[in-house]
Amino acid sequence: MSEGGTKEEGKKLPYPRGAFFILVGYLLERFVYYGLFGGAVFYMQRMLGFTSSSAKTVKAVMEGLIYLAPIAGAILADTYLGKARTVFLMCCGYTVGAGIYTLSSATPIMATVSSARVTGIMGLLVLGICAGLMKAVYSSLGADQFKIPEQREQQKRFFYFFYWMINAGAFLGQLMTAQLRDSVQCFGDDCYFLPYVMLVGLMVTSTLVFALGRSRYVEAPPDTMLLQSLRCVGHAIKKTWDKDRKQVEHWLDRALDRFSPELVRDVKTTMRVLCLFCTFPLFWALFYQTSTGMIFQAKRLDGLIGTYRIPPEMSSTVNPLLIITLIPLFDLVIYPLLTRYGLLTKTTSRMIVGMVFAVTAFVVYALVNISVEQVILPASQARVHVYNALPCPASVTLQKLDASLQVPPGGRLVPEDFEVEGDQVEVVVRAICYSGGAEVRVEVPVTGAHESTLVMAPTGPLPLPPPPWTTSRTRMPRLRQIRVITPDGSVDNLTLKYDALEEAFTLEGSGPKWTPFKKISPQDYKLVVKPGPFGAAEGTVGDALVRQDGVYDVVVSGSGAEALVFVMTPPAEVHMMWLFPQYLLITIGEVLFSVSGMDFAYSQAPFAMKSTLQAANLFTITIGLWLFAGLNAIAGATGSFKHRASNESFLYAALMGLNTVIFVILLKWYHKSEGTAHSGSDTGLDSANVDSKPSTSSSSASGRGRGTKEEEEEEKKKAHLNPGFVDDHAV
Repeated sequence: MSEGGTKEEGKKLPYPRGAFFILVGYLLERFVYYGLFGGAVFYMQRMLGFTSSSAKTVKAVMEGLIYLAPIAGAILADTYLGKARTVFLMCCGYTVGAGIYTLSSATPIMATVSSARVTGIMGLLVLGICAGLMKAVYSSLGADQFKIPEQREQQKRFFYFFYWMINAGAFLGQLMTAQLRDSVQCFGDDCYFLPYVMLVGLMVTSTLVFALGRSRYVEAPPDTMLLQSLRCVGHAIKKTWDKDRKQVEHWLDRALDRFSPELVRDVKTTMRVLCLFCTFPLFWALFYQTSTGMIFQAKRLDGLIGTYRIPPEMSSTVNPLLIITLIPLFDLVIYPLLTRYGLLTKTTSRMIVGMVFAVTAFVVYALVNISVEQVILPASQARVHVYNALPCPASVTLQKLDASLQVPPGGRLVPEDFEVEGDQVEVVVRAICYSGGAEVRVEVPVTGAHESTLVMAPTGPLPLPPPPWTTSRTRMPRLRQIRVITPDGSVDNLTLKYDALEEAFTLEGSGPKWTPFKKISPQDYKLVVKPGPFGAAEGTVGDALVRQDGVYDVVVSGSGAEALVFVMTPPAEVHMMWLFPQYLLITIGEVLFSVSGMDFAYSQAPFAMKSTLQAANLFTITIGLWLFAGLNAIAGATGSFKHRASNESFLYAALMGLNTVIFVILLKWYHKSEGTAHSGSDTGLDSANVDSKPSTSSSSASGRGRGTKEEEEEEKKKAHLNPGFVDDHAV
């Protein structure tokens, strides 16, 4: 090499300006994406009228489309529009889709729930497709800004920053949406409109940032390798069905009559890698639970830390926060430390361990589910809750249970469940407050698999019919519900107040009356009646400490002079912090599997097929999301895991364990095939880039000899060059 060439190689090139615009633009785009999609299952269930099962299915299908679109986006950018123009147009479409989705949360504009549902799904579809089309193009354009091989290390660092930006945007987007939705009300309901409007504004900003950098961007020349590869495979398949086909060593060799040996060799290598990719989707099906199933699990747990309550959907922000922390920790500390002892030095060994961490995470996930699981009452049994609102103790005897049970003043009693024989059960009550302790017989309406209530009030026993939902032996399948009961009919209005939050209950009619159960936010409420006791305009008559997963009855008598709160179903006893171990385990699995998987796809791909393998890697996420959606739809339709989420978790863990074994077997086959095709090359678990030399069969079929070693090295170097690099575009 000449002296001038040595100086050029030794020259440290400045960091390209275009990369800064790309990183900032993508950070904002990821902020918007995760802000909209992070709590989408809650939004679809709360505002658009979906069930929890259908909301998870719709979200999984939508995100599956997002990870399917990169292949089409790569073809569009590389063959027709160019990368910068494709990203800019998709950002514009993304902004429009986000705006449509935001309109669905403006309840004064949406005439019906159906119109809101259609608008919301349309907005999700538009922004999802646009996000997917530019997903692979965005990162590829960023890598094009660097001159290779001089800036190879800076290019690696760019991908590190790029992945970090993804998770930083995910954390901030989900955090903002959850906090605003939980602390602000819009149109008299949970506030989704305000954070969504802010996210649309951020997407406009992201588009403007990207547009401002267009004059700085460097684009690689169009590459039609993906289309050529597809044509090559199609031609080989067509020739396979020819009647006069010839025997060949590999079925792709039949394409040598039209395509070059180099291309055929690259396609063969790609096909072998794609076989390994078949085991990737199940990992993503499990990982997707962090933004669906684990959020619904968080709804059943206690999120209070002091006086602050963690919104359930905020639990999913743990994953990106851990990613932001774990990536540099693994890169700078853990991997170097393990390398000293010869552990996890190979890419695929890290992927295997990542799969094992995913299995472990779902075992922990199942154990937490067991702690809050419901055990449904059979249709032949019922239960009666007894509340003593008297100033004296009382005894209760159920006709079905031959035993007298004592209830202290202000106490609650839940006798054993009993077999239902008819639509009523007789209860005998004795209390000094009732005619000097005389027996009072009450007929309480009962229904199989439901709970009824008997209130012993000063005006006499008041039986209440069971609520309309099926109940469980341990907790009811309703979250933080409350009902107001006034046995003497002396209260017409009762309001639960917490700071600026007010939940009003109106009791209509005369005589004993009660309201339906109402879902409210878990807070420490004050009970306020209007008019208040003793002639006051209003008065605070007690406190109601409403907690996550609890069901409560408020009994008010004497115009509010007496107010008691009874717990019908105890609130969640498991704290939300118990979710941290499973999030930590699945996130470690993601770092080991996902990041290593991208490196594996890049390092094992032929030099001319890097983008093809990266697009295929993203496609495995699509299949994983659709696999999850399919399994979830089947489970929802059959009721296989109804009230038994732990069984579903154990099933996923078992499937992932089997999937890990299959991956190890395929990996051995892959390296054996590579060893046969490239004798003498490194066939270990962390083999280097695939040898770019034409295969023996390709060379003989085409009549071309192999080039010299120097020529091969020169071809490798050219494959990494960025011919569009211009020094003027760097700082």
